[in-house]
Order: sequence, then C-alpha cells, then structure tokens
Amino acid sequence: MFKNLLTLIIAVVTILPTAALADGLLRTTNLDKYCQSQLGDRQTVIYLDQNIIASKDPNWYKDILNKVTYRPGEKIQFVNINNGGSTVELIWEACYPAYSSKRLKQLKEDEGFGSLFTGGIADNLTADKKFFNKQIIKALSYPLQKTLHETPPKFTASSFPRKKLVEAIYYDSKRLNVSDTFSRVIIFSDMIENSDLFTLKNFDPLKSAKAVAKRFPMSLNYASFQIYGINYTNSETKINENIRDFWRHYLLLSGAYTEQYGTQLAVENNTKTWNFKKYKGYTQIGNIKASSEFRMVIGDDGKIHHGWLTIANLYLPISGTVKCSGKNCIMDGVILDSANPESFKGGKDIIHMTGTLNEWSGFVGGKDASVIDSKGNIYQNPIKLSKI
Repeated sequence: MFKNLLTLIIAVVTILPTAALADGLLRTTNLDKYCQSQLGDRQTVIYLDQNIIASKDPNWYKDILNKVTYRPGEKIQFVNINNGGSTVELIWEACYPAYSSKRLKQLKEDEGFGSLFTGGIADNLTADKKFFNKQIIKALSYPLQKTLHETPPKFTASSFPRKKLVEAIYYDSKRLNVSDTFSRVIIFSDMIENSDLFTLKNFDPLKSAKAVAKRFPMSLNYASFQIYGINYTNSETKINENIRDFWRHYLLLSGAYTEQYGTQLAVENNTKTWNFKKYKGYTQIGNIKASSEFRMVIGDDGKIHHGWLTIANLYLPISGTVKCSGKNCIMDGVILDSANPESFKGGKDIIHMTGTLNEWSGFVGGKDASVIDSKGNIYQNPIKLSKI
C-alpha cells in the first residue's frame, strides 16, 4: 500500500498549496464527528523531530504507517519539533474515523432507507478512512519542507547540534492536560538533549533528571511514551545510554512512563474493549497514611493496561492482571519503574489486592514476607482503595 510513499510524500510537498501549511496546521473538521468523550478514552500525540529527518530517507515514517493503530474516535495530533528543538507547531489534528461495534450497530439500525440515496454509514466510513490516510501522508510530509538534511545525519560526541527537547516538551505539555483519559505519546527522535542543562560527555542521568525536573516541572497526566529513532544519527553508545536513563527518570518524575525506547517502534498489543477504573485511598508507610490514587484500564484480555499507582507525589506505573469470580476479584501487578528506587524497586516490587471492582485492599512492596526493610519489618505496605 505504501510502496511508493516517499515519491508521494515529496509530490505532496511540491504541489500542496502554501496556504494550507502556512501556519503548520492542516485544517480539517469533517472527522470531528468521530471524537468521543468517555472515561478511559485515549489520545495519541505524534512528535516528529525535524532536526533528524532527511528528505531522501524512505524509512523513518514507515513505523508510524505500519505499526501504529488507533481506537475508534481517538483524537490524534501530529506535532513538528522545529529544528533546534525548544519550539513545536501543530501540523494536523483529527479524530480516527471508526465506531465501537456497539455504536456502529446502533447507527446502522437508525439510518433507515434514506441511506439508499445519501450513502450509508459503511460508505461514509470508507470514504473518511481514505481521507484520513491521505492526511497522514500530508502530515508526515510537513517536516520535509524545512529539513536541513537530504540523507540521515551522522553526528559524533563533538558535533551534535544544539537542541532543546526538554523545553519543547515542557512548553507543549498542556497538550497532555487531559482528564480521566490517557495520552499515548509517540516520538521519532534521537532524543539528544544538547543544551545548557548538562554536558553530554559527562553527566549523571538520575541527578540531572532531578535537577531538570525542578527547573522544568511538568505534569504529564500518566502518559505513556513510545520513543524510536535512537542511534539513528550516531553510534555514541555511552551518551545514548545516559540520555535514555535521563529521559526515563525525567518523564517518570513528571508523571509519564517510557513504555518503549529504541531504534524502531514496537507493535503495540491492543485490545478491542477497555474498562476504565479509578480509585482513591491511602497507603500505610510506617506510621504515615500517604494519600494514594490508582487508575487502570482492564482490557478484554484481563490484563491491566495503562495502570498507575500514586503514593503522595511518587508515580508508579503498574502492569498486571485482574481476575474476578462473580464479585470477588484478585489484582496482581508489578511496579514497572520508580523514580525513587530506595522506596520501591521497578521490576521487583508488586501490588497485590483483593476485593471487588469498587473496593480493594492489600499491599504494595515485596513479593513475600521474607523481604524486609532496613528496620527488620516486612516490606509490605498496606493499601486500601475505593472507586471514585
């Protein structure tokens, strides 16, 4: 389908009227009708780092076209990170033209005989999806207009151009200011932060992340980040490892989880239905009751998708399962990462709770009673949550 896409993209850049891209945004409203507003919906924001995009490279956009899928009515935004970072511009936003199976069935029942003359739901969906696919190609073509490279750039430790990705995301973070929904952020970039925040050749990722989080504090509302393009511009192994760890810590301190980070974009394991749940309560840490919130999407596979536990101001991404027999449920999850490994260890500590889908109680901490803290106490912190 996209065999000759590069030729098409270049052609689009050439023939697309200047006015259509003058302010960055491809203005279309005919897909707005698909946007939904329900608890647990997801939005997708796709950032394109113009600093590394090459006009004659046929590969960088293929992951977006071939691996990224969308949920019915999902809001999607393509955003250009301008050369040098620090500023962005919206290229295109739209709602994915699809309905849930339940909604589609209802619409077909309601359309009546008039659809024989005006076109039915199925015909409109087909046309809108074709339009959507064409607009994606235009959106991907936008960074090519002002790219500095014909072929993929190759940098060394001493030749990285100045780039302020932290500022770009920080000043655009309001885009992720959504309530009771989730943001999936996809970034094509080498993620090299080459600014005055730290020295690339010699910095401590965790210390730098904490310092940057104080200077550029963000609240990314439990977003998941899928980042690809690493090693695209260089082979500086140590720098790339430090940059990876910096972003992982900084995003986690800002309330976001780095779900993917690599050269290529991984295929996402999606499910047909989502069941969004949100809870509030407390976690007992020693003699202190720390306020806690827990949110998750339970997929039709019984797995926890986009699970998050907060204890005071600590964000803990969670993966696991929820199994119910009647009203009696068991939740088993593992903490994926922690910005404070002295309190909770990513990949090792767990959350285990029993109850109903409305009330939970259990613990968060070590897997069993053999795990103890520095004072000899069992490292299992009681937790109690109620649905809100």
